Amino acid sequence: MTLQDALHQALWDTPVLDPHTHVNRDRMTAAGLHQIVFYHMQMYMMRGAGVDELAMWPEQECIDRGLPFEQWARVWRLVRRSGFAWILQTILRDLYGFDEPPTAESLPRLHEAFKRASDDPGRARRVLERARVVRLCSSKLDVAPLEPGQWDGDIRFTIEDMPLAGKTDYTPWSAHLETLDATLGRDVTSADDLREAVAAYYADYDWTGRNALVAWVGAEADFTPVGDAEINRIIAAARSGGALPLAQRRLLEAAYIRAIAAVARDNTRVFQFCYGTQYVTPEPQWAHPIQKAAGTFAATAGYLFGEFPELHFNVLNGYEPDEPIWCSLVPAYANVSLSNFWWQTFYPSVMRRAVQRRLDVVPLNKLVGFFSDGWCVEYVYGRLAMVRRVWADALAERIERGLMTRDEALTTARQVFFETPRELFFPDEPLEE
Repeated sequence: MTLQDALHQALWDTPVLDPHTHVNRDRMTAAGLHQIVFYHMQMYMMRGAGVDELAMWPEQECIDRGLPFEQWARVWRLVRRSGFAWILQTILRDLYGFDEPPTAESLPRLHEAFKRASDDPGRARRVLERARVVRLCSSKLDVAPLEPGQWDGDIRFTIEDMPLAGKTDYTPWSAHLETLDATLGRDVTSADDLREAVAAYYADYDWTGRNALVAWVGAEADFTPVGDAEINRIIAAARSGGALPLAQRRLLEAAYIRAIAAVARDNTRVFQFCYGTQYVTPEPQWAHPIQKAAGTFAATAGYLFGEFPELHFNVLNGYEPDEPIWCSLVPAYANVSLSNFWWQTFYPSVMRRAVQRRLDVVPLNKLVGFFSDGWCVEYVYGRLAMVRRVWADALAERIERGLMTRDEALTTARQVFFETPRELFFPDEPLEE
């Protein structure tokens, strides 16, 4: 057994906290095989390989008329070496006992394997126990009250919402302001109005027990401080109907993110922001977002961190080129940590390089080793399997170079997968492993 394989095996004994999911407590497992095979990162790859997007989107219509499992089998040879295909294979093998290529002959066996597994009422709990996942934070709040003695799914809750979706760089700020107008009940004409509109958007939420405010923010911000008078002038220019110069757009985006941070500061401990993955055009309708961020975003984020010293910022980075900046910012600001990787950075080749840099530069109490972004426990399991593999490879490389011992590697893994997220997201809760 190689050192990498031995570490990978050992990491399955390390307890894990998952601080960013969309798992619904009322239905924690996949509702159908389509949620496993047609996970969105799989669908983008399948479309690129030649599957008609109208056979996959919009989801409910396609489910009603039958999703193209046979087309998935046809293009499998073109996508099977990708990182997300590895995750899919791991899920199918480990959780459904299906360990063969999808073909016209094997697909009925896969459907039957899924049905058998889905009939198990204790399946969600067993999947999490097998993965050693102790707690999850979920943004799915619309759940039924727990019955006496009912298992809570090991789920705690975050609020994941934002007035503007943070994924429409092609949308003019005049349209964004109209959205905020509707929230405020009057026209937003000043920086004070902007802050009031954002606060009003979150006002009806129950913040009790919410472990973080999560927001997918646009990546065009420039956090260089400017006064309210300048923001007022920019809002007036946006109201005139013309396109804002890029520099003004970036300052207004930063003012909007500051307003979200103010809400987080007043209501919870952590502002977990996701950035760096953007839809750049309205068409095609189901476009694949790309890695995209202005150079000003990470480069000026220190101003934001310095303005809210009592709020902790947990960064979910979707933009690979900014990794060196984030790694230098974390030691500089006590209220910043780095979570695992998001969207276009969640690939083994990207993560492996970034993990080595983070281990070199970032204190371990500011590194969160994993979050799944999963919509069902099967993808929590699959994505964790990938992350464990990446960390095993990175730690093995450091051992081989004499930078740490095997015991130090396992202590490091425990810190980033369990201790650091416990300190940041679950500080008031005793956790049993």
